Amino acid sequence: MKSSSKKWAALAGIASIALVMTACAPGATGGDDGDGASPDALPATGWVAADRDAITDGGTLTLPLDNTPANWNLYNLDSGTVDDNTISSLFLPGFVVVTEDGGWEADPNFATSVELKSEDPQVVEVKVNPDAVWSDGTAIGVQDFQGMFNALNGKTEAYAPTSTNVWSDIESVEAGENDQDVLITFANKNADWPSILSGIYPRWLTATPESFNTAWATGPFAPDGSTFVSGSAFVVSKFDATGQTITFEPNPKWWGDAPKLETINFKATDRSTVGQAFANKEFDAVPINSSVDTLESAKARKDSAILSSKGVTYSHITLNGTSGVFEDVEVRQAFAKSLDRQIMAQAVIEPLGVDPEVLNNLIFLNGQNGYEDDSADIAFDVEAAKKQLEDAGWVAGDDGIREKDGVTLSVRLVIPSETPNSAILSKQIQPMAAKAGFDVKIDTVPSADFFTKYITTQTRDFEATIFAWQGTPYPISSTESIFNPADSGQNFPGVADERLDDLWSKANAELDPEARLVIAKDIDKIIMSEAVTIPLAARPNQYAISDGLVNYGPSQFESTTGTAHWENVGWAK
Repeated sequence: MKSSSKKWAALAGIASIALVMTACAPGATGGDDGDGASPDALPATGWVAADRDAITDGGTLTLPLDNTPANWNLYNLDSGTVDDNTISSLFLPGFVVVTEDGGWEADPNFATSVELKSEDPQVVEVKVNPDAVWSDGTAIGVQDFQGMFNALNGKTEAYAPTSTNVWSDIESVEAGENDQDVLITFANKNADWPSILSGIYPRWLTATPESFNTAWATGPFAPDGSTFVSGSAFVVSKFDATGQTITFEPNPKWWGDAPKLETINFKATDRSTVGQAFANKEFDAVPINSSVDTLESAKARKDSAILSSKGVTYSHITLNGTSGVFEDVEVRQAFAKSLDRQIMAQAVIEPLGVDPEVLNNLIFLNGQNGYEDDSADIAFDVEAAKKQLEDAGWVAGDDGIREKDGVTLSVRLVIPSETPNSAILSKQIQPMAAKAGFDVKIDTVPSADFFTKYITTQTRDFEATIFAWQGTPYPISSTESIFNPADSGQNFPGVADERLDDLWSKANAELDPEARLVIAKDIDKIIMSEAVTIPLAARPNQYAISDGLVNYGPSQFESTTGTAHWENVGWAK
């Protein structure tokens, strides 16, 4: 993977299920029926849906942010947080939208069609809606796509984008029958090509490295440098960087269904206070962010509800396979088998008022096509764990702790100090693993030092640790850097099966969806059997929502911004 994908970076370091490392992985849970569903499972999309004719024309929506954008270009090194992604979704054109089940489809507001025209060579055709224009009247077309290609293909270092993923595999971007007929030809096949079509920037922003990096440092400006630009339903009307507030109003040049809301306000607020602020009616909706305190504070408001959906962020235990007892895969598997992951999931998920689902796949999220239970090699079984250790030469002492050749079966579990759920999970791991013969010692370190001094591939100063990964709608390619190659910057365990190179290359280049799933399932069985990442559970996505607010709230895939279509968000009649 060629990307740091900072779009998810706002989640890093928060006290959720565990510390979140962002943008390179999936989560999943559930049964083994192929889709991960269970009778009591949360919905994939949890907002209150309403048709447009049931929504009042007008009204204001006020929402919280952690911070306003440091740069309004998501690919700039100073940008790319979850909040930045949310803000961008109001004014940037996106030609595909993610569906409830994690698939994708063309957004007719921006594209009359998006399709794979040829497989060899791979050619993608995007037919831009002829009504689509930037708010200065410039037609959205091939020049905007060409600008993105030039800025993000990695060939001009001065652009320094946070990600070149997919764009670096493209050979050319050209006009077909006209400037609204965009032909994208690939030099290297890439099955996740739809991922680059969710947000396109205007050609003047990408024209030079200087404009790309600086022109939107203080707002999404048109070429005149004084008015704000939009290529979607809303446009910025006010931005106060000092006061940390943003106001959006309907874009007068918008060609689609008229937005229902008159105004959308964002205000930066300390995450620890948003629950009480919602209870005080300062906000119309707030994300719970897996905080029991936020949940309880928000529930004090009577004219509201807590809405929940499946989530994409999952906690896990990562084992260092480069040294110590966990160099041996048999010991890693035995450690995993000693842990009752259902009990662990209950401890951190049930306080949020939902039933936990244990994760049994390392590629696909619960609800995604391709999910199945691949946990056979790490399934909870203390007796099997004991036998596996005995067969590997680890002998139990009088206190139950095992030794081999004078070495104690000791595990140093490193966790960050400001992540309460990591502390909860670690205290469960200790007695569970002890039953199989492991002596787990918890080492709590400063949160600010957790990754840089203990977890990164440069340090690897841990034997076991707990944090979280966040999934994407494009899970196969985005998971690779976590598990392959062994020296990948995100492969914290430092272990990779030799078969993975070939399998992932085949999967990333396979354009037939069903054939690709077969390869992905083979990959998942291998990485699960390596037992370097022991998945626990995906946390639910939850929002506190004011009564009457529709088409906004939690979803697993359909939106990372609270809604798939801002023009349809509003107040029920």
